Amino acid sequence: MDYNAAKIYVAVVNQGSFSGAAKALKMPVSTVSRKVSELEESMELRLLERSTRHLRLTEPGEVFYEFAERSIAEAEAGLLALDKNQQNLEGTLRLSIVTNFEPLWPILRGFQEQYPNINVEVRNYLGSVDFVADGVDAAVVTAPVSNPNYVVREIGNADRVLVATQEYLNRHGTPTHPDELVDHSCLSIGNVNQEVSWTFDGVAYPITPKFKANNIRLVKYFALQNMGVANIPPTMCRTELENGQLIELFKPEDGNNITFKLVYPSRRLLSSITRTFIDYFLKSIENKKATDWYRTVDMP
Repeated sequence: MDYNAAKIYVAVVNQGSFSGAAKALKMPVSTVSRKVSELEESMELRLLERSTRHLRLTEPGEVFYEFAERSIAEAEAGLLALDKNQQNLEGTLRLSIVTNFEPLWPILRGFQEQYPNINVEVRNYLGSVDFVADGVDAAVVTAPVSNPNYVVREIGNADRVLVATQEYLNRHGTPTHPDELVDHSCLSIGNVNQEVSWTFDGVAYPITPKFKANNIRLVKYFALQNMGVANIPPTMCRTELENGQLIELFKPEDGNNITFKLVYPSRRLLSSITRTFIDYFLKSIENKKATDWYRTVDMP
């Protein structure tokens, strides 16, 4: 049996079409179709029922897919484990990450130091994950992921802290209870037309922000300009808290329902570079090198 043909067949099933597999494997659609036909001929079995719009696995096709998928994944993992030249990996890693996910930044720096021949391209996560259409290899997201062909690894939950400058507090007083925030200028992360509430001890307090933006750095800037009380991740203001530029007030629970997830295509379709990055990333998370912004969850 042709190993490459079996790999192409598995890709066709995972992607749901010959064209999707062709994009994922970076080869012509005609080659994908021909290799699957050759595989069927060599096995003397019909694996796929084809129509102009849909593909359907035959019963033999389902059985073969189950075993081929597992075998290919194990074989490729074994090849990577035997690769003694991982340090010499060359190519480009393309990532999509949620805006302001600074815990990833030192991991990226460490990754490039360890793999100097790999170029890294990063774009802001735009709200959906489509690895084929967007041309990215892995993503860090907060939105739900519905594609069953993607691997989703939860890596942690967000954290928040309320901060203000001493000058602002001297002028307007220091709130000692969330009820008192109604008398203060609140600076919040959020989108246009989005209602805002900050949660403390399970109670949601409606907030009318004096200033609201979906850029955390901009919210912090306004806090540093003595403009109000800001609700931001502590890692975004660690230095300012340590040197006294900002004063910590309360710790809200607003980040409790925000889960950061590492998402990537099924492991059997990963390049050596992407697989190496994923292993490096997860190891860094497990070693708690990037946990100041969020509370890590138990790794599966």
